[in-house]
Amino acid sequence: MLPSASRLAAVAPWDEGSPAVHGPDVYGASADKPFLYAIPATGERPLRFQAETLPDGLRLDPATGHIRGAAHREGDFSILVRVENRHGKAEKELLIAVGRGLALTPPMGWNSWNAWRRWVDDDKVRAAVDGLVRTGLAARGYSYVNIDSCWQGGRGGKHNAIQPNRKFPDMHALAKYIHDRGLKFGIYSSPWTVPWGCFERTAVADWGGPGLIGCSSGPPDDDYTPASIPTGQYVGVEKHEPEDVAQWLEWEVDFLKYDWRPTDPRSLERMGRLLKESSRDIVLSICTEARLKHVETYKRWAHMWRGIPDTFDTWSSVLTNAFMSDDYHGEDWRPHIGPGGWHDLDMLALGPQFHTATSTCPNRLTPDEQITHMTAWALYPSPLILSCNLDDASEFELRLFGNEEVIAVNQDRLGKPAVRLREERFQSPDEKRPRRNVRIWARPLSGDRFAVGFFNLADVPDELSLDLKTLGLCKGARVRNLWERRDLGRVCDRFVISVPAHGAQLVTLKS
Repeated sequence: MLPSASRLAAVAPWDEGSPAVHGPDVYGASADKPFLYAIPATGERPLRFQAETLPDGLRLDPATGHIRGAAHREGDFSILVRVENRHGKAEKELLIAVGRGLALTPPMGWNSWNAWRRWVDDDKVRAAVDGLVRTGLAARGYSYVNIDSCWQGGRGGKHNAIQPNRKFPDMHALAKYIHDRGLKFGIYSSPWTVPWGCFERTAVADWGGPGLIGCSSGPPDDDYTPASIPTGQYVGVEKHEPEDVAQWLEWEVDFLKYDWRPTDPRSLERMGRLLKESSRDIVLSICTEARLKHVETYKRWAHMWRGIPDTFDTWSSVLTNAFMSDDYHGEDWRPHIGPGGWHDLDMLALGPQFHTATSTCPNRLTPDEQITHMTAWALYPSPLILSCNLDDASEFELRLFGNEEVIAVNQDRLGKPAVRLREERFQSPDEKRPRRNVRIWARPLSGDRFAVGFFNLADVPDELSLDLKTLGLCKGARVRNLWERRDLGRVCDRFVISVPAHGAQLVTLKS
């Protein structure tokens, strides 16, 4: 078996060679609202872009590939995107679905929390924007740049809304910096009076304060269950969602992470309704204690929901959130996953993670554990939100994040969730850990294909097999290894593959 890191095929330099068009086959937007879609494309610059039969109201910048404007009417619009440079041409069909909702494939992007915690600031967010562009991850579809908690200052301004603290001197200018590069701007808040992030004394010590505030104020509203009254983590009697949304619209926000527990339906509906009725398309992500009994409300008002703890760069955390949490809570979210609504396994705990206010440290997961992490999130499918210091990302990590074939599984237009084909554990009474710990997941893809993930969660290598008849492939299938980016030939009855300890393999099958 190849060493772990060398199992990942090289990712072609994003700004060299012939052009290629990436990204999902479908993109959702609303009529008569600002539209921004940067066509993800690699290849030597300069590139020239063309798009046939754009909806009325949209226009393409042929030099940047940014589609902007506002679609004038609802409908499904099939456009042919072409990209050309001195080495050749590439094209791709893209369906722009106006009026069918947002997040028709899982959102992709970057979040500040795992990299910078409460020390996030304007410069660090701009560095992340530059990093997405410089590494070619933006050219492969990572588009959201989301500020997590600790941007908040006091309430004020013309809307009496949450204003940024001194670490963010001009939110509108920051949003413009992000949008000018074809990316999208996200922000964090909570229906609580005081969100998670840090205590007031910490905010005062680190940047002069004030303490963090959320979208409500005053004493606790007795109709809501508080998490902690002494620290302000409760829904207050005075609700400020209209003021705060008005401010975010002025800043041109595209994404909101809304964080509280219990993640109650009424607080969600108040915010979700305002966002849906607003003048911008804003993707709404909720956490941290979503429960299955409220799933219909989540699906109506939110685009992402999370009911599991934060994911950290430890093997136990990846195991818990990817493979055990649904069973622990007795909840299976997969029947409810699909275009416009995604169960969030949390941001990716991959790449360099937080160390100090000005530095990050190498990831604590082994290379094989990082492959397992990325494979599970891509296949589930969960949103792919990086949260690391891109300036220090290794070549291995850029291969991990930037594999277009793995991304394409996550972004498949069908939006079908993975199903559990096999779970097997073997552990004798005198063993502390299982000798075998196997998971096999599969999901249908467009083009009459299947993606199959083989997970070996045990401490020793294993050989895993799949009867193709399980997927209805009675006449065999052609197999491609996506991490190694190579064809494995045709298999007639049973496919067998070696998987490292704590590792994963990801393949596609086509009859």
